[in-house]
Amino acid sequence: MIAPSLLGESLALQLTSQDDNLEILLDKKDINGLPKLILFCLEEVELSNSIKLEIHKLKERWEQSPVLIVLPKSIKLSSDDLMTFGSEGVIQDPTVELLRDTINILIGGGRVFKINNETNYNADSIHNSYGLGHWLLTSGLSQINKDLYTIDQIIAKKSINTFYLFILIGRRRELLTAKRLILWLWGPLEVLIESPIKSNNNKNIINKYNTDITIKNTSTNELWNVIYKRVKERLQDDLTNSTGELAALYSLNKSKRYNLLKTLLKEFSTIIIKLDSKDNREKGLEEILQSITPELRANTLRNFIDSYDRLKKNGVDVFISDFLVHNADLGILDDELPSIALIIDPILNNKPLLLDGDYLSIEDPRSIIQLETFILNWIFRTAEIVSEEIISSCSEWPELRKYFLNKELVSTRELERKRNHINTNNQLQNLFKKPVRLYESKRLYYTVKNNKIEKIITLEPRDDELKKLDWAQRQIAFIIELRDALAPQVQAIIQYLGDLIVLILTKVVGRSIGLIGRGIAQGMGRNLSKG
Repeated sequence: MIAPSLLGESLALQLTSQDDNLEILLDKKDINGLPKLILFCLEEVELSNSIKLEIHKLKERWEQSPVLIVLPKSIKLSSDDLMTFGSEGVIQDPTVELLRDTINILIGGGRVFKINNETNYNADSIHNSYGLGHWLLTSGLSQINKDLYTIDQIIAKKSINTFYLFILIGRRRELLTAKRLILWLWGPLEVLIESPIKSNNNKNIINKYNTDITIKNTSTNELWNVIYKRVKERLQDDLTNSTGELAALYSLNKSKRYNLLKTLLKEFSTIIIKLDSKDNREKGLEEILQSITPELRANTLRNFIDSYDRLKKNGVDVFISDFLVHNADLGILDDELPSIALIIDPILNNKPLLLDGDYLSIEDPRSIIQLETFILNWIFRTAEIVSEEIISSCSEWPELRKYFLNKELVSTRELERKRNHINTNNQLQNLFKKPVRLYESKRLYYTVKNNKIEKIITLEPRDDELKKLDWAQRQIAFIIELRDALAPQVQAIIQYLGDLIVLILTKVVGRSIGLIGRGIAQGMGRNLSKG
Protein backbone atom coordinates (compact mmCIF):
# COMPACT_ATOMS: atom_id res chain seq x y z
CA MET A 1 0.00 0.00 0.00
CA ILE A 2 1.25 3.43 -0.99
CA ALA A 3 -0.45 5.99 1.25
CA PRO A 4 0.27 8.68 3.85
CA SER A 5 1.43 7.04 7.09
CA LEU A 6 -1.63 7.71 9.25
CA LEU A 7 -4.06 6.88 6.50
CA GLY A 8 -2.19 3.73 5.50
CA GLU A 9 -2.01 2.35 9.04
CA SER A 10 -5.69 2.98 9.74
CA LEU A 11 -6.82 1.58 6.39
CA ALA A 12 -4.62 -1.50 6.68
CA LEU A 13 -6.04 -2.20 10.13
CA GLN A 14 -9.63 -2.00 8.90
CA LEU A 15 -9.00 -4.20 5.84
CA THR A 16 -7.11 -6.94 7.68
CA SER A 17 -9.71 -7.00 10.45
CA GLN A 18 -12.39 -7.87 7.88
CA ASP A 19 -10.34 -10.31 5.78
CA ASP A 20 -7.73 -12.52 7.46
CA ASN A 21 -6.34 -13.57 4.07
CA LEU A 22 -5.12 -10.06 3.28
CA GLU A 23 -1.53 -9.16 4.09
CA ILE A 24 -0.82 -5.45 3.64
CA LEU A 25 2.71 -4.07 3.52
CA LEU A 26 3.28 -0.35 4.07
CA ASP A 27 7.04 -0.32 3.46
CA LYS A 28 8.55 -1.50 0.18
CA LYS A 29 11.54 -2.86 2.14
CA ASP A 30 9.25 -5.59 3.52
CA ILE A 31 8.32 -6.88 0.05
CA ASN A 32 9.78 -10.26 -0.90
CA GLY A 33 9.08 -11.10 -4.53
CA LEU A 34 6.18 -9.75 -6.57
CA PRO A 35 3.25 -8.05 -4.83
CA LYS A 36 -0.18 -9.34 -5.86
CA LEU A 37 -1.65 -5.84 -5.84
CA ILE A 38 -0.45 -2.27 -5.46
CA LEU A 39 -2.93 -0.12 -3.54
CA PHE A 40 -2.25 3.55 -4.30
CA CYS A 41 -4.20 5.89 -1.97
CA LEU A 42 -4.31 9.59 -2.78
CA GLU A 43 -5.50 12.30 -0.42
CA GLU A 44 -5.41 15.05 -3.04
CA VAL A 45 -5.50 14.88 -6.83
CA GLU A 46 -4.19 18.04 -8.46
CA LEU A 47 -2.06 17.09 -11.50
CA SER A 48 -2.83 13.99 -13.56
CA ASN A 49 0.59 13.90 -15.24
CA SER A 50 2.44 13.37 -11.97
CA ILE A 51 0.13 10.48 -11.07
CA LYS A 52 0.58 8.90 -14.52
CA LEU A 53 4.34 9.15 -14.12
CA GLU A 54 4.18 7.51 -10.70
CA ILE A 55 2.04 4.65 -12.01
CA HIS A 56 4.39 4.21 -14.96
CA LYS A 57 7.30 3.80 -12.54
CA LEU A 58 5.33 1.26 -10.51
CA LYS A 59 4.56 -0.70 -13.68
CA GLU A 60 8.21 -0.71 -14.66
CA ARG A 61 9.21 -2.16 -11.28
CA TRP A 62 6.29 -4.59 -10.83
CA GLU A 63 4.99 -5.13 -14.34
CA GLN A 64 2.61 -8.01 -13.54
CA SER A 65 1.08 -6.46 -10.42
CA PRO A 66 -2.28 -4.71 -10.90
CA VAL A 67 -2.61 -1.17 -9.56
CA LEU A 68 -5.68 0.05 -7.70
CA ILE A 69 -6.04 3.81 -7.18
CA VAL A 70 -8.20 4.98 -4.28
CA LEU A 71 -9.40 8.57 -4.53
CA PRO A 72 -11.10 10.98 -2.12
CA LYS A 73 -14.66 12.09 -2.61
CA SER A 74 -13.81 15.56 -3.97
CA ILE A 75 -11.40 15.68 -6.90
CA LYS A 76 -10.67 18.18 -9.67
CA LEU A 77 -10.19 15.62 -12.46
CA SER A 78 -12.88 14.22 -14.74
CA SER A 79 -13.63 10.53 -15.14
CA ASP A 80 -12.08 10.66 -18.64
CA ASP A 81 -8.79 11.81 -17.12
CA LEU A 82 -8.89 9.17 -14.40
CA MET A 83 -9.39 6.36 -16.90
CA THR A 84 -6.17 7.33 -18.70
CA PHE A 85 -3.96 6.64 -15.67
CA GLY A 86 -3.16 3.13 -16.94
CA SER A 87 -4.20 1.33 -13.76
CA GLU A 88 -6.35 -1.79 -13.53
CA GLY A 89 -8.73 -0.10 -11.12
CA VAL A 90 -9.86 3.34 -9.94
CA ILE A 91 -12.30 3.60 -7.07
CA GLN A 92 -13.51 6.81 -5.50
CA ASP A 93 -14.71 7.24 -1.94
CA PRO A 94 -15.33 3.53 -1.19
CA THR A 95 -16.55 1.79 1.94
CA VAL A 96 -14.22 -0.73 3.55
CA GLU A 97 -16.38 -3.60 2.26
CA LEU A 98 -16.39 -2.25 -1.28
CA LEU A 99 -12.64 -1.71 -1.22
CA ARG A 100 -12.08 -5.27 0.07
CA ASP A 101 -14.24 -6.74 -2.71
CA THR A 102 -12.47 -4.60 -5.31
CA ILE A 103 -9.07 -5.84 -4.13
CA ASN A 104 -10.19 -9.46 -4.51
CA ILE A 105 -11.56 -8.81 -8.02
CA LEU A 106 -8.31 -7.22 -9.21
CA ILE A 107 -6.21 -10.01 -7.70
CA GLY A 108 -8.41 -12.44 -9.64
CA GLY A 109 -7.60 -10.70 -12.94
CA GLY A 110 -10.58 -8.34 -13.17
CA ARG A 111 -10.95 -4.59 -13.41
CA VAL A 112 -13.01 -2.10 -11.41
CA PHE A 113 -13.73 1.56 -12.17
CA LYS A 114 -16.09 3.42 -9.86
CA ILE A 115 -15.67 7.15 -10.38
CA ASN A 116 -17.53 10.38 -9.57
CA ASN A 117 -19.95 9.06 -7.03
CA GLU A 118 -22.41 10.97 -4.91
CA THR A 119 -22.93 9.32 -1.54
CA ASN A 120 -25.70 10.62 0.69
CA TYR A 121 -26.32 9.47 4.21
CA ASN A 122 -29.41 9.81 6.30
CA ALA A 123 -28.44 11.95 9.30
CA ASP A 124 -30.90 10.19 11.62
CA SER A 125 -29.46 6.82 10.64
CA ILE A 126 -25.91 7.95 11.44
CA HIS A 127 -27.07 9.32 14.79
CA ASN A 128 -28.82 6.06 15.69
CA SER A 129 -25.99 3.83 14.43
CA TYR A 130 -22.95 5.46 16.00
CA GLY A 131 -24.27 7.78 18.67
CA LEU A 132 -23.88 11.47 19.34
CA GLY A 133 -20.05 11.42 19.43
CA HIS A 134 -19.75 10.05 15.92
CA TRP A 135 -22.40 12.46 14.66
CA LEU A 136 -20.45 15.40 16.11
CA LEU A 137 -17.26 14.03 14.55
CA THR A 138 -18.78 13.75 11.08
CA SER A 139 -20.32 17.22 11.41
CA GLY A 140 -16.91 18.70 12.31
CA LEU A 141 -15.21 17.00 9.38
CA SER A 142 -17.99 18.16 7.10
CA GLN A 143 -17.42 21.77 8.19
CA ILE A 144 -13.65 21.42 7.61
CA ASN A 145 -14.26 20.01 4.14
CA LYS A 146 -16.64 22.87 3.37
CA ASP A 147 -14.08 25.48 4.42
CA LEU A 148 -11.37 23.75 2.40
CA TYR A 149 -13.60 23.75 -0.66
CA THR A 150 -14.34 27.48 -0.25
CA ILE A 151 -10.63 28.29 0.09
CA ASP A 152 -9.77 26.19 -2.99
CA GLN A 153 -12.42 28.03 -5.01
CA ILE A 154 -11.03 31.44 -3.99
CA ILE A 155 -7.43 30.40 -4.76
CA ALA A 156 -8.45 28.96 -8.14
CA LYS A 157 -9.87 32.33 -9.26
CA LYS A 158 -6.38 33.91 -9.04
CA SER A 159 -7.91 37.35 -8.59
CA ILE A 160 -6.67 38.09 -5.07
CA ASN A 161 -3.55 39.92 -3.96
CA THR A 162 -0.42 38.08 -2.84
CA PHE A 163 -0.76 38.94 0.85
CA TYR A 164 -4.32 37.58 1.07
CA LEU A 165 -3.21 34.50 -0.89
CA PHE A 166 -0.54 33.70 1.71
CA ILE A 167 -3.17 33.98 4.46
CA LEU A 168 -5.51 31.56 2.63
CA ILE A 169 -2.72 29.04 2.02
CA GLY A 170 -1.80 29.17 5.71
CA ARG A 171 -5.43 28.68 6.73
CA ARG A 172 -5.72 25.76 4.32
CA ARG A 173 -2.62 24.13 5.83
CA GLU A 174 -4.10 24.52 9.35
CA LEU A 175 -7.38 22.90 8.31
CA LEU A 176 -5.61 19.96 6.66
CA THR A 177 -3.49 19.42 9.78
CA ALA A 178 -6.58 19.50 12.00
CA LYS A 179 -8.32 17.03 9.69
CA ARG A 180 -5.42 14.56 9.78
CA LEU A 181 -5.22 14.85 13.57
CA ILE A 182 -8.94 14.11 13.97
CA LEU A 183 -8.71 11.10 11.69
CA TRP A 184 -5.68 9.79 13.55
CA LEU A 185 -7.42 10.15 16.93
CA TRP A 186 -10.90 8.88 16.03
CA GLY A 187 -10.20 6.29 13.33
CA PRO A 188 -12.95 6.38 10.62
CA LEU A 189 -11.53 7.50 7.28
CA GLU A 190 -14.09 10.09 6.35
CA VAL A 191 -11.97 11.40 3.46
CA LEU A 192 -11.32 8.23 1.50
CA ILE A 193 -13.72 5.76 3.10
CA GLU A 194 -17.18 6.63 4.33
CA SER A 195 -18.18 4.78 7.48
CA PRO A 196 -20.72 2.07 6.66
CA ILE A 197 -24.17 2.28 8.17
CA LYS A 198 -24.88 -0.74 10.34
CA SER A 199 -28.30 -1.85 9.20
CA ASN A 200 -29.62 -5.15 7.92
CA ASN A 201 -30.89 -3.97 4.57
CA ASN A 202 -28.60 -0.92 4.21
CA LYS A 203 -31.45 1.12 2.74
CA ASN A 204 -30.25 4.43 4.13
CA ILE A 205 -27.29 4.71 1.78
CA ILE A 206 -27.57 5.87 -1.81
CA ASN A 207 -24.38 5.11 -3.71
CA LYS A 208 -24.30 6.13 -7.35
CA TYR A 209 -21.26 6.22 -9.61
CA ASN A 210 -21.31 8.08 -12.89
CA THR A 211 -18.77 5.58 -14.20
CA ASP A 212 -19.41 2.15 -12.70
CA ILE A 213 -17.60 -0.69 -14.49
CA THR A 214 -16.72 -4.00 -12.84
CA ILE A 215 -15.14 -6.75 -14.95
CA LYS A 216 -14.48 -9.96 -12.99
CA ASN A 217 -12.56 -11.66 -15.82
CA THR A 218 -11.77 -11.14 -19.50
CA SER A 219 -14.01 -13.83 -20.99
CA THR A 220 -16.45 -12.98 -23.78
CA ASN A 221 -19.46 -13.73 -21.59
CA GLU A 222 -18.24 -11.47 -18.78
CA LEU A 223 -17.42 -8.58 -21.11
CA TRP A 224 -20.78 -8.83 -22.83
CA ASN A 225 -22.64 -9.09 -19.51
CA VAL A 226 -20.98 -5.86 -18.35
CA ILE A 227 -21.90 -4.02 -21.57
CA TYR A 228 -25.41 -5.51 -21.61
CA LYS A 229 -26.06 -4.38 -18.04
CA ARG A 230 -24.87 -0.84 -18.73
CA VAL A 231 -26.98 -0.50 -21.88
CA LYS A 232 -30.05 -1.97 -20.19
CA GLU A 233 -29.77 0.55 -17.33
CA ARG A 234 -29.93 3.41 -19.85
CA LEU A 235 -32.97 2.13 -21.75
CA GLN A 236 -35.56 3.43 -19.31
CA ASP A 237 -39.26 3.78 -20.10
CA ASP A 238 -39.19 7.55 -19.48
CA LEU A 239 -36.42 8.47 -21.92
CA THR A 240 -36.87 11.95 -23.35
CA ASN A 241 -35.93 12.75 -26.94
CA SER A 242 -33.71 15.82 -27.27
CA THR A 243 -32.41 15.01 -30.78
CA GLY A 244 -35.16 16.65 -32.83
CA GLU A 245 -35.28 13.37 -34.79
CA LEU A 246 -36.49 9.78 -34.19
CA ALA A 247 -40.03 10.92 -35.02
CA ALA A 248 -41.24 7.42 -35.92
CA LEU A 249 -39.97 5.85 -32.68
CA TYR A 250 -41.66 8.52 -30.58
CA SER A 251 -44.90 8.06 -32.49
CA LEU A 252 -45.33 4.75 -30.66
CA ASN A 253 -46.99 4.84 -27.28
CA LYS A 254 -44.78 4.66 -24.21
CA SER A 255 -45.14 0.96 -23.42
CA LYS A 256 -44.61 -0.23 -27.01
CA ARG A 257 -41.61 2.08 -27.45
CA TYR A 258 -39.98 0.75 -24.28
CA ASN A 259 -40.71 -2.89 -25.22
CA LEU A 260 -39.24 -2.32 -28.68
CA LEU A 261 -35.96 -0.97 -27.29
CA LYS A 262 -35.66 -3.80 -24.76
CA THR A 263 -36.42 -6.44 -27.37
CA LEU A 264 -33.77 -5.10 -29.74
CA LEU A 265 -31.19 -5.34 -26.95
CA LYS A 266 -32.24 -8.94 -26.21
CA GLU A 267 -32.07 -9.88 -29.88
CA PHE A 268 -28.61 -8.36 -30.13
CA SER A 269 -27.56 -10.37 -27.08
CA THR A 270 -28.89 -13.52 -28.74
CA ILE A 271 -26.70 -12.80 -31.76
CA ILE A 272 -23.60 -12.45 -29.55
CA ILE A 273 -24.34 -15.78 -27.85
CA LYS A 274 -24.90 -17.58 -31.17
CA LEU A 275 -21.79 -16.17 -32.78
CA ASP A 276 -19.69 -17.11 -29.76
CA SER A 277 -20.07 -20.81 -30.61
CA LYS A 278 -17.16 -22.61 -32.26
CA ASP A 279 -19.13 -23.55 -35.39
CA ASN A 280 -20.03 -19.93 -36.13
CA ARG A 281 -16.47 -18.77 -35.47
CA GLU A 282 -15.19 -21.15 -38.15
CA LYS A 283 -17.66 -19.91 -40.78
CA GLY A 284 -16.43 -16.35 -40.57
CA LEU A 285 -18.06 -13.28 -39.09
CA GLU A 286 -18.76 -11.36 -42.30
CA GLU A 287 -20.61 -14.27 -43.89
CA ILE A 288 -22.95 -14.60 -40.94
CA LEU A 289 -23.59 -10.87 -40.51
CA GLN A 290 -25.03 -10.56 -44.03
CA SER A 291 -28.16 -12.46 -43.03
CA ILE A 292 -28.52 -11.05 -39.53
CA THR A 293 -30.39 -7.79 -40.17
CA PRO A 294 -33.64 -9.13 -41.77
CA GLU A 295 -33.82 -12.04 -39.34
CA LEU A 296 -33.21 -9.80 -36.34
CA ARG A 297 -35.90 -7.31 -37.36
CA ALA A 298 -38.40 -10.11 -37.99
CA ASN A 299 -37.71 -11.60 -34.55
CA THR A 300 -38.08 -8.15 -33.01
CA LEU A 301 -41.51 -7.66 -34.60
CA ARG A 302 -42.57 -11.07 -33.33
CA ASN A 303 -41.26 -10.69 -29.78
CA PHE A 304 -41.76 -7.09 -28.67
CA ILE A 305 -45.52 -7.68 -28.44
CA ASP A 306 -47.50 -10.69 -27.29
CA SER A 307 -47.40 -13.22 -30.12
CA TYR A 308 -51.01 -14.22 -29.37
CA ASP A 309 -52.46 -10.71 -29.71
CA ARG A 310 -55.06 -10.56 -32.49
CA LEU A 311 -57.31 -7.92 -34.02
CA LYS A 312 -60.16 -7.95 -36.53
CA LYS A 313 -59.12 -7.24 -40.13
CA ASN A 314 -61.91 -7.37 -42.68
CA GLY A 315 -63.95 -9.42 -40.21
CA VAL A 316 -61.22 -12.00 -39.61
CA ASP A 317 -58.99 -12.37 -36.54
CA VAL A 318 -55.38 -11.79 -37.58
CA PHE A 319 -52.24 -12.23 -35.47
CA ILE A 320 -50.62 -8.80 -35.22
CA SER A 321 -47.03 -10.04 -35.15
CA ASP A 322 -47.51 -12.19 -38.27
CA PHE A 323 -49.08 -9.29 -40.16
CA LEU A 324 -46.23 -6.96 -39.25
CA VAL A 325 -43.55 -9.44 -40.34
CA HIS A 326 -45.20 -10.13 -43.71
CA ASN A 327 -46.10 -6.50 -44.38
CA ALA A 328 -42.76 -4.91 -43.40
CA ASP A 329 -39.73 -4.33 -45.59
CA LEU A 330 -37.05 -5.97 -43.44
CA GLY A 331 -34.13 -5.23 -45.73
CA ILE A 332 -34.03 -1.42 -45.46
CA LEU A 333 -30.51 -0.14 -44.86
CA ASP A 334 -29.47 2.85 -42.77
CA ASP A 335 -26.39 4.33 -44.43
CA GLU A 336 -25.54 6.29 -41.30
CA LEU A 337 -25.36 3.10 -39.23
CA PRO A 338 -21.79 1.76 -38.87
CA SER A 339 -21.15 -1.89 -39.59
CA ILE A 340 -22.38 -4.18 -36.85
CA ALA A 341 -19.00 -5.93 -37.10
CA LEU A 342 -17.43 -2.93 -35.30
CA ILE A 343 -19.34 -4.02 -32.21
CA ILE A 344 -19.32 -7.81 -32.49
CA ASP A 345 -15.76 -8.39 -33.68
CA PRO A 346 -13.97 -6.79 -30.67
CA ILE A 347 -16.24 -8.60 -28.19
CA LEU A 348 -15.93 -12.06 -29.75
CA ASN A 349 -12.29 -11.92 -30.82
CA ASN A 350 -10.88 -9.72 -28.03
CA LYS A 351 -9.65 -7.15 -30.55
CA PRO A 352 -8.53 -3.64 -29.51
CA LEU A 353 -10.55 -0.55 -30.34
CA LEU A 354 -9.08 2.53 -32.01
CA LEU A 355 -10.14 5.55 -29.97
CA ASP A 356 -8.64 9.05 -30.29
CA GLY A 357 -5.53 7.71 -31.99
CA ASP A 358 -4.85 4.96 -29.41
CA TYR A 359 -5.52 1.25 -29.60
CA LEU A 360 -7.28 0.26 -26.39
CA SER A 361 -7.77 -3.28 -25.12
CA ILE A 362 -11.31 -4.53 -24.81
CA GLU A 363 -10.96 -4.55 -20.99
CA ASP A 364 -10.17 -0.83 -20.90
CA PRO A 365 -13.12 1.13 -19.46
CA ARG A 366 -12.99 3.56 -22.39
CA SER A 367 -13.51 0.60 -24.76
CA ILE A 368 -16.51 -0.53 -22.73
CA ILE A 369 -18.04 2.96 -22.89
CA GLN A 370 -17.35 3.21 -26.64
CA LEU A 371 -19.01 -0.15 -27.33
CA GLU A 372 -21.93 0.93 -25.19
CA THR A 373 -22.32 4.03 -27.39
CA PHE A 374 -22.17 1.88 -30.55
CA ILE A 375 -24.88 -0.45 -29.26
CA LEU A 376 -27.18 2.36 -28.12
CA ASN A 377 -26.81 4.01 -31.53
CA TRP A 378 -27.59 0.70 -33.26
CA ILE A 379 -30.67 0.17 -31.08
CA PHE A 380 -32.14 3.63 -31.68
CA ARG A 381 -31.50 3.61 -35.43
CA THR A 382 -32.91 0.10 -35.85
CA ALA A 383 -35.88 1.01 -33.66
CA GLU A 384 -36.56 4.01 -35.90
CA ILE A 385 -36.62 1.82 -39.04
CA VAL A 386 -38.89 -0.76 -37.37
CA SER A 387 -41.17 2.03 -36.11
CA GLU A 388 -41.54 3.41 -39.64
CA GLU A 389 -42.70 -0.01 -40.81
CA ILE A 390 -45.17 -0.19 -37.93
CA ILE A 391 -46.58 3.23 -38.84
CA SER A 392 -46.94 2.10 -42.45
CA SER A 393 -48.86 -0.98 -41.29
CA CYS A 394 -51.07 1.21 -39.09
CA SER A 395 -51.97 3.26 -42.16
CA GLU A 396 -53.13 0.11 -43.94
CA TRP A 397 -54.84 -1.42 -40.91
CA PRO A 398 -56.56 1.37 -38.89
CA GLU A 399 -57.37 -0.92 -35.96
CA LEU A 400 -53.65 -1.08 -35.13
CA ARG A 401 -53.44 2.63 -34.32
CA LYS A 402 -54.88 2.37 -30.80
CA TYR A 403 -52.66 -0.64 -30.15
CA PHE A 404 -49.34 0.90 -31.22
CA LEU A 405 -49.51 4.70 -31.57
CA ASN A 406 -49.97 7.76 -29.41
CA LYS A 407 -53.54 8.95 -28.97
CA GLU A 408 -53.25 11.93 -31.30
CA LEU A 409 -52.18 9.67 -34.18
CA VAL A 410 -55.41 7.67 -34.14
CA SER A 411 -56.79 10.39 -36.42
CA THR A 412 -56.20 9.60 -40.10
CA ARG A 413 -55.27 13.20 -40.82
CA GLU A 414 -52.69 13.35 -38.03
CA LEU A 415 -51.24 9.98 -38.96
CA GLU A 416 -50.78 10.95 -42.61
CA ARG A 417 -49.28 14.27 -41.55
CA LYS A 418 -46.79 12.41 -39.38
CA ARG A 419 -45.93 10.01 -42.22
CA ASN A 420 -45.38 12.92 -44.61
CA HIS A 421 -43.18 14.63 -42.04
CA ILE A 422 -41.08 11.48 -41.59
CA ASN A 423 -40.76 10.91 -45.34
CA THR A 424 -39.79 14.55 -45.97
CA ASN A 425 -37.19 14.45 -43.23
CA ASN A 426 -35.74 11.21 -44.63
CA GLN A 427 -35.49 12.76 -48.10
CA LEU A 428 -33.75 15.85 -46.71
CA GLN A 429 -31.34 13.65 -44.80
CA ASN A 430 -30.59 11.56 -47.89
CA LEU A 431 -30.28 14.38 -50.43
CA PHE A 432 -28.66 17.19 -48.45
CA LYS A 433 -27.49 16.35 -44.95
CA LYS A 434 -25.92 12.99 -45.80
CA PRO A 435 -23.58 14.31 -48.58
CA VAL A 436 -22.51 17.20 -46.35
CA ARG A 437 -21.81 14.85 -43.45
CA LEU A 438 -19.85 12.46 -45.65
CA TYR A 439 -17.77 15.26 -47.16
CA GLU A 440 -17.03 16.64 -43.69
CA SER A 441 -16.11 13.11 -42.48
CA LYS A 442 -18.70 13.24 -39.70
CA ARG A 443 -20.95 10.52 -38.34
CA LEU A 444 -24.02 11.03 -36.19
CA TYR A 445 -24.51 8.78 -33.16
CA TYR A 446 -27.45 8.56 -30.77
CA THR A 447 -26.69 7.91 -27.12
CA VAL A 448 -28.24 8.39 -23.68
CA LYS A 449 -27.09 10.96 -21.14
CA ASN A 450 -28.99 11.93 -18.02
CA ASN A 451 -32.02 9.94 -19.16
CA LYS A 452 -32.15 11.84 -22.48
CA ILE A 453 -31.43 10.66 -26.00
CA GLU A 454 -28.76 12.97 -27.38
CA LYS A 455 -26.76 13.32 -30.59
CA ILE A 456 -22.99 12.95 -30.82
CA ILE A 457 -20.98 13.97 -33.89
CA THR A 458 -17.69 12.14 -34.37
CA LEU A 459 -14.99 12.55 -37.02
CA GLU A 460 -13.99 9.47 -39.01
CA PRO A 461 -12.85 8.85 -42.62
CA ARG A 462 -15.83 8.27 -44.93
CA ASP A 463 -14.24 8.64 -48.36
CA ASP A 464 -15.40 5.21 -49.56
CA GLU A 465 -19.02 6.11 -48.77
CA LEU A 466 -18.57 9.48 -50.47
CA LYS A 467 -17.54 7.76 -53.71
CA LYS A 468 -20.75 5.66 -53.70
CA LEU A 469 -23.10 8.68 -53.75
CA ASP A 470 -25.35 9.13 -56.78
CA TRP A 471 -25.05 12.09 -59.15
CA ALA A 472 -27.48 14.43 -57.34
CA GLN A 473 -25.86 13.83 -53.96
CA ARG A 474 -22.40 14.41 -55.40
CA GLN A 475 -23.48 17.84 -56.63
CA ILE A 476 -24.22 18.86 -53.05
CA ALA A 477 -20.73 17.80 -52.04
CA PHE A 478 -19.32 19.58 -55.12
CA ILE A 479 -21.11 22.82 -54.16
CA ILE A 480 -19.55 22.67 -50.70
CA GLU A 481 -16.13 22.01 -52.22
CA LEU A 482 -16.64 24.90 -54.65
CA ARG A 483 -17.64 27.20 -51.80
CA ASP A 484 -14.54 26.24 -49.84
CA ALA A 485 -12.37 26.84 -52.91
CA LEU A 486 -13.88 30.22 -53.78
CA ALA A 487 -14.30 31.51 -50.24
CA PRO A 488 -10.72 32.87 -49.89
CA GLN A 489 -10.89 34.66 -53.28
CA VAL A 490 -14.32 36.12 -52.57
CA GLN A 491 -13.20 37.20 -49.13
CA ALA A 492 -10.10 38.86 -50.60
CA ILE A 493 -12.19 40.65 -53.26
CA ILE A 494 -14.69 41.90 -50.67
CA GLN A 495 -11.88 43.08 -48.43
CA TYR A 496 -10.22 44.86 -51.39
CA LEU A 497 -13.50 46.54 -52.38
CA GLY A 498 -14.09 47.54 -48.79
CA ASP A 499 -10.64 49.11 -48.53
CA LEU A 500 -11.23 50.88 -51.87
CA ILE A 501 -14.56 52.29 -50.70
CA VAL A 502 -12.97 53.49 -47.44
CA LEU A 503 -10.18 55.13 -49.44
CA ILE A 504 -12.65 56.90 -51.75
CA LEU A 505 -14.83 58.07 -48.86
CA THR A 506 -11.97 59.32 -46.70
CA LYS A 507 -9.39 60.56 -49.18
CA VAL A 508 -11.56 61.82 -52.07
CA VAL A 509 -15.11 62.48 -50.90
CA GLY A 510 -14.12 63.44 -47.37
CA ARG A 511 -11.38 65.82 -48.53
CA SER A 512 -13.68 67.36 -51.14
CA ILE A 513 -16.38 67.95 -48.55
CA GLY A 514 -13.78 69.46 -46.26
CA LEU A 515 -12.59 71.88 -48.94
CA ILE A 516 -16.16 72.88 -49.78
CA GLY A 517 -16.96 73.44 -46.13
CA ARG A 518 -13.83 75.49 -45.65
CA GLY A 519 -14.67 77.64 -48.66
CA ILE A 520 -18.18 78.22 -47.36
CA ALA A 521 -16.88 79.15 -43.94
CA GLN A 522 -14.33 81.54 -45.36
CA GLY A 523 -16.94 83.11 -47.60
CA MET A 524 -19.31 83.58 -44.70
CA GLY A 525 -16.54 85.05 -42.60
CA ARG A 526 -15.61 87.58 -45.29
CA ASN A 527 -19.20 88.57 -45.78
CA LEU A 528 -19.66 89.03 -42.08
CA SER A 529 -16.52 91.11 -41.76
CA LYS A 530 -17.62 93.34 -44.58
CA GLY A 531 -21.02 93.82 -43.03
